Amino acid sequence: MMKRKVGFIGACAVAGLLLGAGGGTLALWGDTEKVAGSIGSGYEYFAAGRLDHTTAATRHQANVTIGQDDAAKLLDDKSIAIPLQTDSLSQGNKGLRYTVHEPVWSGIFGAADVSVFRVDAADECTVANVPSVSEELNSTPVSADYSSSTTNTVEFWCVVAALPNNGTVGAYKNTATATAEDPAKVTVTDDDSWNAKVDLGLSPKAEADHVVGFTYETFRPGEQSP
Repeated sequence: MMKRKVGFIGACAVAGLLLGAGGGTLALWGDTEKVAGSIGSGYEYFAAGRLDHTTAATRHQANVTIGQDDAAKLLDDKSIAIPLQTDSLSQGNKGLRYTVHEPVWSGIFGAADVSVFRVDAADECTVANVPSVSEELNSTPVSADYSSSTTNTVEFWCVVAALPNNGTVGAYKNTATATAEDPAKVTVTDDDSWNAKVDLGLSPKAEADHVVGFTYETFRPGEQSP
């Protein structure tokens, strides 16, 4: 996990604060139930997006869109690796956990083998690093241990898509033969062959947006995962 500083202004009575140019907000939470050795209020923040371009969650959800430009690159290069990033912060005795929701892939991505997995660093998001078995699409970046940190926990995910058979679905071959007599009444035969690869026949311009969703929740000490 990586840590990144976020700026705070004002007093804890303020319900939300703008975070940099991204325009996200820090939500203020509070519990009426008091537990010895803990505090019942603090800030929580969660954002997800492309590398270094995260967007704050709305109603506990942040979405990342994979669209036509990605489909065009996949079709041209036959594979693509897209690094994603999450930023998490939760103060007091509130932990934070989230789940990644993979879409139902269609179009060019639907014809590809797609994997979504977590990586320790953005530069580890490569086609070669696809795990051999599917991994859990969830994480708990912030424990419920008391914290007054103002530093985001940054994590990275990877979406890899690879077209099987280098983007072809078959091959076509044909041979034509012609027979004739030359002026000396000798039969002459000749043939010619041609072949071609059959591609997917899909256009990036027709690709629908694919939404990778991130939903998060906070939890108290001792609470189990749902």
